[in-house]
Amino acid sequence: MSDACVLDTYPWLHVIEDSGRIPRAAGRLIGVGVTLHVPAICMWEVAMLLDRGRVHLTDPRMTCERWLHTALAHPCELAPMTPRIAAAAAGLGDEGFPVDPADRLIYATARVLDLPLITGDAAIHRFEAGLPRRARRLAVWD
Repeated sequence: MSDACVLDTYPWLHVIEDSGRIPRAAGRLIGVGVTLHVPAICMWEVAMLLDRGRVHLTDPRMTCERWLHTALAHPCELAPMTPRIAAAAAGLGDEGFPVDPADRLIYATARVLDLPLITGDAAIHRFEAGLPRRARRLAVWD
């Protein structure tokens, strides 16, 4: 088992809100003592999801900003966008990765950190299915 992994936006929400919606394969990577890296762009995605009413927090008194601060406490750790991650995200287009900039930054974060990516994003899983046979797969879900 890895001692760290990268969380996509929805898995991060599910982990923090303790929704029980993380599949078994992904759940095995999120264990005690595991550092959960959260790409910086995920904070913006959560804020947008809350603003648009697409997700709701279990505590209705919780503000978005307070939730984000709380959700980045141990074992979660903010993974900042670095020049290397930005360049890797831009280069994903040459590999046929989907256009969504947030997904590119999230995937590039996992790739640069060389860590498994906990994601249920079908487009990311389709991208990895099309990679050459010997290419490293990062995405884990079910």
